Amino acid sequence: MSDFSRFVSQHKAALIVSAVVGVTTVAGTVYYLNQQKQLPPTPPPSSKKSKNKRKKQNKKKKAEAKATLYPVDPQTGLPKITDEIVNTLSDEEKSSWALSLKESGNEYFKKKDFETAIAYYTNALQCRIDPVFYANRSACYAALDKDDKVVEDTTEALKINPSYNKCLLRRAHAYENMEKYPDAMFDLTALTIHGGMSDHSNEVMLERVLKKHSLRIDQEEYSNLPKELPSASSLSSFFGAFAPPDIDLDESKYEESTGARFLVQGLNKVDLDTPEAYDEADVLFNQAISKFESDVDADKKMAALAYEYKGAFDFLKTDSENGVIALNKSLELSPRPRAHVILGLIRADKSDAKGANEEFEAAVKLNDSDPDIYYHFGQMFYLVGDLASAQSNFEKAKKLNPNNVYAYIQLACIAYRQGDAAACDELFKEAKLKFPTSPEVPNYYGEILFDRQNFQGAERQFDTAARLQQALPTFNIGCLPLINKSAIYQREGNVDKCVETLEAACELDSKSDVARSTLGQIYLQLQKVDEAIKLFEEACKLSRSVEERTQCISLMEASKMQLKIREDPILSQKVEEILRQAGVVPQA
Repeated sequence: MSDFSRFVSQHKAALIVSAVVGVTTVAGTVYYLNQQKQLPPTPPPSSKKSKNKRKKQNKKKKAEAKATLYPVDPQTGLPKITDEIVNTLSDEEKSSWALSLKESGNEYFKKKDFETAIAYYTNALQCRIDPVFYANRSACYAALDKDDKVVEDTTEALKINPSYNKCLLRRAHAYENMEKYPDAMFDLTALTIHGGMSDHSNEVMLERVLKKHSLRIDQEEYSNLPKELPSASSLSSFFGAFAPPDIDLDESKYEESTGARFLVQGLNKVDLDTPEAYDEADVLFNQAISKFESDVDADKKMAALAYEYKGAFDFLKTDSENGVIALNKSLELSPRPRAHVILGLIRADKSDAKGANEEFEAAVKLNDSDPDIYYHFGQMFYLVGDLASAQSNFEKAKKLNPNNVYAYIQLACIAYRQGDAAACDELFKEAKLKFPTSPEVPNYYGEILFDRQNFQGAERQFDTAARLQQALPTFNIGCLPLINKSAIYQREGNVDKCVETLEAACELDSKSDVARSTLGQIYLQLQKVDEAIKLFEEACKLSRSVEERTQCISLMEASKMQLKIREDPILSQKVEEILRQAGVVPQA
């Protein structure tokens, strides 16, 4: 994928809430200011003389406060202040008592006697409402893990002083502990805004909270999604990397309504490589199995092949449990290397490296000349960064199955990752000569050129890939060239062309989550927040893994947070002030 099409997985979650949209929106302000670094310089620190003066003044105030007397309960030694007593005091006396009580509370806080400190801060609040008293008492409650009380006190403090950063952060921590993640996200975003968009100290916490929130939404709303096939482009690349089955695919040679006939019909549908054909193949493989199971004289090799394809389709539908059952049944009937290879991919998908390796070793024992083994084993090495082992396996796969275009592409990509651009170019040239009508070759070469900052060359390759794809009856890589090309338009600042290209990508592939999440981010730049949220919701339903889906959920929840921030009059006004200071909008 290009850098842009990988945006969802690479974009720091800590910046999503406050960095995912354009400069004229609340959240986009953070991103713009971080990129442009145009904030006014920070005022110079106060002089040493002024600091000493403030210290002396504070020391004097504390001494005066300690000298102030107030009623004390002789039994508990705690202040004994009632509303009746407070009502008899002058304003000056109330302030003196409040300050004295606060200072005593601070001393008990330092001693970690939080319950006593709470009593003093509570009495201080009886004498005078002050956000500092609420803040100090909330610190005691935080130390005692009383999150509900922390929220109560910090909320009261923030009513008086909405930019009280300590209270925003403390309340965010309490909300996180209470699993009220949207509330925590709101406070952390507000903290960033009140900090002038330049304080990133809360990014780690924001990232953590957003991830927790996204995972919970995934579990509550998306864990029971129907098991459906992914985009036809994913299916095309998966089956395109395997050698064709070694059986006669002439449907007329098989009896009507038999397992063998349904199987061959399904295999021919896979060869058609279209979204509709893949859906039909899925049905046909299940029909084939049903017939094979009711036929005691069924050909075991044909039945095994049907189970093998059912297992592959189940895996691609993220139904790995049933996929494993089907693949094991295939191996019982007639062992083939490919069944072990797909089982290896399932193990790897579940991060079971040992199990995956065992499956590939079992495949080699069955047939050490099977090209499917080496291509997918090479993929595993490639993903973990063992390029030498990956290269060795891809070369074997290329030799054993010269028609596997992906083996050529992967060898070229390895050369590039090893720093040999010239070898990479030559390998892509070889692939183009071998597969002149393949849209895969120019598309992935375009991604290499994009990474090399050769945007003009990359655009030509993406255009070629898109034309080849359009001319083919098969689906191949679908809308990927369009998604990649949109990245170039975004770099150029051509938002209209970017939107047009991504909308075309969404129309071309109704199951592309990447097209939708990418277009959603562009819509956010255009302040089309509701449209963006809709696209992120669609992308969530189409995502094939928890990781991909939680990234989409993060973007979706960030968009909703933007609306919430925009509705807050104080935060909206603060953002406008920051924008004016940064020169983003003209002075009033």
